[in-house]
Parts: sequence; C-alpha cells; structure tokens
Amino acid sequence: MSNQLKNILIWGAGKIGRGFIADLFNKARYNLIFVDSNQELIHRLNTQKQYTIVNLPSLEEKEEVIIKGFQAFHIDEKDQIFQKLKECSILSLVVFPSAFEQVAKDIAAIIERRSREKIDRSLDILMSTNICQPSEQFKHYLFKELSDAGKYYFNRYIGLVDTLIIRMGIEPTPEMKEKDPLTILTNGYPELTLDRPAFKGKPPQFKGLLYTTNMAHEEKRKMYTYNTIHAVYAYLGKQKGYQYIIESIQDQATQQMAVEALNESSRALQKEFGYSNEEMKEWNNRVLKNMANPMLKDKINRVGADPIRKLKKEDRLIGPALMCIRNGIMPYFLAKAVAAAFLFVSEEDQASSTIQEYLKNHSIKEAIREFCQLDREVELIQLISEHYQKFLNKITLEKDFYKIKKLKECYEIGFEYEKNYRGCAQCLIATFFKFTGKTNNTLFQSASGLSGGMALCGDSACGGYSGGIMIMGSYVGRRLEKLDLDGDKEAQYKAYEMAQKLHDKFIETYGSVICADIHKQIFGKSFCLRSKEVRKEFEEAGAHLDKCTTVVAMAASWVADILNDEGYL
Repeated sequence: MSNQLKNILIWGAGKIGRGFIADLFNKARYNLIFVDSNQELIHRLNTQKQYTIVNLPSLEEKEEVIIKGFQAFHIDEKDQIFQKLKECSILSLVVFPSAFEQVAKDIAAIIERRSREKIDRSLDILMSTNICQPSEQFKHYLFKELSDAGKYYFNRYIGLVDTLIIRMGIEPTPEMKEKDPLTILTNGYPELTLDRPAFKGKPPQFKGLLYTTNMAHEEKRKMYTYNTIHAVYAYLGKQKGYQYIIESIQDQATQQMAVEALNESSRALQKEFGYSNEEMKEWNNRVLKNMANPMLKDKINRVGADPIRKLKKEDRLIGPALMCIRNGIMPYFLAKAVAAAFLFVSEEDQASSTIQEYLKNHSIKEAIREFCQLDREVELIQLISEHYQKFLNKITLEKDFYKIKKLKECYEIGFEYEKNYRGCAQCLIATFFKFTGKTNNTLFQSASGLSGGMALCGDSACGGYSGGIMIMGSYVGRRLEKLDLDGDKEAQYKAYEMAQKLHDKFIETYGSVICADIHKQIFGKSFCLRSKEVRKEFEEAGAHLDKCTTVVAMAASWVADILNDEGYL
C-alpha cells in the first residue's frame, strides 16, 4: 500500500473525530492529521502531542488507547492543509450539519486548487456525522461554491461517502480529565458502516470498517432502533420525573415499554427491508447493551430536546410507526412515546415551549397533524391521541401487557386477512375465528354481502364495523329460544352497549361508521365499488396495501378490547 493510502485527514477534532475515527484508523496504522476551527484545541494537541481514548462498552469492559504521532492544523492554515491532503486518499468530515455551509467553502477551495494543479487522484470524503444522508446536504453547499471545472473535477475524483456513527462520545470523569485534559470517553462501539458504491478510490480494508451497498436501509435501521429507543427512554422517563436515561432503563415498566417499542420498529424493518430474525436480534441486543451503560449518564432533557424535529414524519418515532402501519404491525408503544413527546417540557428547550403554546389553542389531534406532518393516517393520529389523554388522566403505566398483546395480535391477523382475502366484514369475522380457534360457518357466510359499505355500494356501514357487531353478537346477544319467554332483553341491551362502544371508536377515529365517509378520511375521496373500473382505481390507491387493511386491523383490535373487558377473551 502506498504511503498516500496510509494517511487520513480528520476535519473536526471533537469527540467523534478524535474518539472514533482516529481510534479506528490509528489501530490500522494510519498517520493522523487533524484540522479544527478551535485554535486552543489545536494548540493543546500540538503541545501535549498525545491524548487518551477510554472505550467503555460496559463497566466490565474497558480499553485505554494512547494516540500520538499525529499532526494538527487550524483551518486558517490552508496551504499546509492542502499539501497534507495531497498525501491522503481519505478525508473524514466530522462536523455538525450546522457547519456544513462554511466547511463546504473551504473544501470547495481545495477542490478548485486540485483541479487547477491537475491532481489526478481520488479523494474520498467520509461524511462522519449523525444524520441521514449528509452527503446530499453537503454536496448542495459544495456545488454552490464550485465552478464548472470544479464540478467536473468533483464528479471524476471526489467521493462523498455516507457513514453510520453509532459510537458516542461521553463527558469524561473529573479523574480522567485530571490525568489527561484531552481524554475522550466513549461507549466503545467498534464499527463504522460505510456506503461502498460512493467511493471514487479503493475503499480501505481493515477491522472495524463495514461496507454496505444499501446505505439508505442501514441509516433507517440505525435511526429506527438506536435513535428511537433513546427517544422513548427520554419521553417516557420525563413523565416519571426522571433526570437521566439510565433511570428509565432501571425502571422495569418503562424499560418493558421501551423494549416493546424497539420490537415494533424492528419487526417493521424486517418486513420492509428483509432483515432476518437472527440479524435483528443480535442488532437489538447491541442496542440495549449500548443504552444500558451507566457511564453514559445521558440527561433526559438533552436526549428529548427539540421535539419538533424528533416528531417529524420521517424521524425516529413517527417514521417507524408509519413503517409499522404499512406492514400490518400495531405501533402501540411507539404511539405512546409520541404522546409523551407532546408533553415534554424543558425550560431550556424552545421547541418544547412552542408545542405547549400550540396546544393551548388547538386539540391534540390538530397538534399531531401539525408537528408530525400526518393527514390521512387517522388511525395513528387516534392511537397517539388516546395515549395522550391517558397521560393527562395520570394513567401512565401499562400494567396489562397481556391484554395489549391480544389487541396487537388481532390487529395483525385482521390486516393480513383483509390484505390477502378482501371483504372487510368477513375478514373481521375470520380474524376472530383464527384468534380464538372457534369457527361458525353460517356466521361467516351470512356476512358475504356486507363489505364495501354493504354490497360494494359504499353508502352504508363499513364492513369492519358491521362484522365487528356480528362477532360481538355471537358472544352476547338476543337468543331466538328466549324470544317468547322474556324477549331476552338483558342480552339484547348488552349487545347494544358493546356495539355502541365500537360505534364510538369509529366516530372518534374516522368521524363516521359509513364506508364512503371513512374512504374520504383515508383516501381523500370515496369509492362506490360496484364497477370493475372503480375497483381497479381503489386498489391502485392502496386499498389493500395499508388503507382498508388498517381499518379492518383497527376494528379487530377494538372488538378484541371490548370482548376482553366484558370477560369473553
């Protein structure tokens, strides 16, 4: 390997630059060159000439690494930096996204000079920052600065390589800092995942580097597991009055809810991207191990900060919840964490204050639509809203996990039946046959004409509603053999009472029990399904991907809830 390939310039000498990127490449015997805007830090690095990394994956595992033999430059030393980059094929950019625009000006100047000097060697820039697809954002800023010749050179020789940063930098203990003021304390996460197709040159090969050909999937997996459970701990823990994430982890009920939320997200990732059970199990074990490190001492207010960003549609809570819904999984605990996020208040956090001000004049459902960017996803809006009301009523613990498991199971069966077989009323009924193991062929057959708002006309009750009433009536309802005796009024009114509960759930969620009205909520328009042409349009709109499938799934969970409360499940 040429000398050029054994040098790396690390632009950003903070916790991740010095404590992760430098650690990995130092162990592979690379020469390290640091660049930073902090003049005092550069001076201390050059004066001290070494620093300590303490990797602490757990209290039982500890690795201490001394980094020395490096060079360090301030960003104003432009000529020295340019000359050093001539000896490198790798530049690791380890700065906050807020610094991208300014750093892009410096990197653009380097690219222009390389173009003018006809340096015909590749330079791969590792985007070592903790956001999804940082290369797109950074390239946008770069291209604002580059000339046509610079853009041509960039396209030929410069690679922007997205990475996954999972190692965390932690505040060192006073004892560590007394021993070495430049000490970096980390959780010791051992691997850096990189986007293999993005390289213009030959990717380095050594222990600790993992390559993927589908970075988008890996970014989502990281976001929807590590970032998700971190947020769940923060928002649920805040409702318990905790200050530190480790307190949430050590609280049995909160930990159980967080693990359930992680499982919801993980199962959705498996269905969406094809990860295996074993693969996700191993991944999640590592997630939980990293989170449970008592040395992290992460403050809940820090992790929960900026809930406006964290509640966005593609971010760590709503993103996996929507992925769950697409794949027929009820995001019960993810929705609970979202509800808790709407109650998160921190004096030093402006975003949380903005949400609370909005809620003074708007309903929780309006707030969910505004901050979570949801519209047609009415079932998720309803689920979050119900959890929010439970928090307000001080019902903060989920004591009956067995009951919730039943609801989630019915939800999934209902989703799959409607997706595979169609016919909402019959699919709702068949869901309970499978769930309970008890069948009734006559009951199933009698529901044949109820689907699509009765006979596919759309102007009558949703089949999830009518099928649900039929299932509940098969457990308790007016009996023919008692009609001439006393009219069986007690059973008749119990059936009314249970049907009213289902009716009210539909009204709360969809504003109606009528098929056409529900269509308007979930599709934006209604469908009369009597003609083949309209049925084709209905399918193309996603009816049996995640629209009517979710209506049947939710109805199944509501019926299960009502039957459970009445003692029939």
